[in-house]
Amino acid sequence: MRAAYSTKLRTSRRIACALVALAAALWACAPALAFADEGPSAEGDDGNTVNTQQLPDSSFIYDTSIVDLGTADTYYDNQTVQVVGEVVGDSIRAGLSGGHRWITLAAPAGAATLSVYMSSESAAKIDTYGKYGTTGTTLQVRGTFHLVCPDHDGVSDLHAEVVSVVEPGSHHEDEFEFDRFIPGAVTVVIGLAMMAVFYWIRERRR
Repeated sequence: MRAAYSTKLRTSRRIACALVALAAALWACAPALAFADEGPSAEGDDGNTVNTQQLPDSSFIYDTSIVDLGTADTYYDNQTVQVVGEVVGDSIRAGLSGGHRWITLAAPAGAATLSVYMSSESAAKIDTYGKYGTTGTTLQVRGTFHLVCPDHDGVSDLHAEVVSVVEPGSHHEDEFEFDRFIPGAVTVVIGLAMMAVFYWIRERRR
């Protein structure tokens, strides 16, 4: 009787252990099963699914400066770059068709400039060209940089693809500041006074 009871007790323990192990295994697999059941959503979000048919993308955008392109080497040649600068000088028609224009971008700080070849539609976004007393339109230009452009006699240029206005141009005439003329006026007065004294002394010696 006691032996039969012990056998039933051991059997019950084994069953209980097996159930606990099964519950633990199901609990551990629950996140993976839930992730697998999600699948693509109704909005077309396929989660982390890898598209094996997607072609590799070898294009890169280098956010650089006009100063860097002014001293660029072959590293930047034929690369897609993005620069910000002030439009200075004039707009020059490229070719006879008039479909493209040449403009010059100047670095925000420094004397570096960059020739940019863009469409006439993009050039129409420029409202002001920088000169004395005028700040030109600030543009952000993205395109392909050519260290030695094969289409334009080997010059270094940027063929614009996307042109955006960062800040419109402005006119600022020089204001008359009287304080700047005070030192000069004082110097002139002193000079005239010294000439008068010299003339007076010379007349007395006669």
